[in-house]
Amino acid sequence: MRMVLAVALALAASGANAQSCFRECLGGKIDSGSDDAATRDAARECRETCDGETRAALDKEGLSARLEGCRAEPLSLADFRKVRSASPSYYVQANVFVWDAKNPFPDRVLTKIEVTAQNLDLNEMGFTGTGLVPPSGVGTFVIPGFFDGYPAVRFAAKVQTIWACSIK
Repeated sequence: MRMVLAVALALAASGANAQSCFRECLGGKIDSGSDDAATRDAARECRETCDGETRAALDKEGLSARLEGCRAEPLSLADFRKVRSASPSYYVQANVFVWDAKNPFPDRVLTKIEVTAQNLDLNEMGFTGTGLVPPSGVGTFVIPGFFDGYPAVRFAAKVQTIWACSIK
């Protein structure tokens, strides 16, 4: 019994330490001395690098041609909730919005999100984030230059819409 528990804890710890492509890339590009502009630039580069890796993987599976001709559509509320419940919360650091999303669908690629937040006048603003989350996989949506208002208003930011392309 103890052996089973020890193995389960070891597996859970190794899964928790696994990093997404984006986080691993970003961790190698910024340090404690990086300013906001350098962080935003690094976030853009890492998003492009990781999306490129995802495209290459889709190409190996013969699915990239379907993605190129696809017109993304917003997910239904029920499907939106499936993605949100399968994914961890987003975070904002140095005015960069980052969301490591899990795609629970085996036949769709998540391609875009729309996020709302409030500005300093407490007016709602919309932001669009891009990313590429493969079928039944994990990917990262990034919005560089995401300003989410006063620190107390940060909780008003929310993912409004998730866009997906059907590829099968």
